[in-house]
Amino acid sequence: KKSGPVVLYFCVKFYIESIAYLKDNATIELFFLNAKSCIYKELIEVDTEAIFELAAYILQEAKGDYSSNEVTRTDLKKLPVLPTQALKEHPSLAYCEDRVIEHHKKVSGQTRGQA
Repeated sequence: KKSGPVVLYFCVKFYIESIAYLKDNATIELFFLNAKSCIYKELIEVDTEAIFELAAYILQEAKGDYSSNEVTRTDLKKLPVLPTQALKEHPSLAYCEDRVIEHHKKVSGQTRGQA
């Protein structure tokens, strides 16, 4: 047995028909963080193309507008955005990064809140 402090994680779950019902900014941010975590941990099954698009929104929210492929690839390695299943379904990490970069270019210009 391990000794030491027990780590408890606080998690908020939302069960709503549409995110349009969320009005408070803090509630929207908690919903976003929960969805991001569930997708990365593969608790929610999502199509890989949707994962690439969501990863681009996460990049936009966390790092801002697209600047270059190299910077985006470095940011992708630092952020937990691509679940293992998505990486297994495609030929290479570079392919997955390229798909995210394509989507990130499209969402450039959006504010953190819009992303």
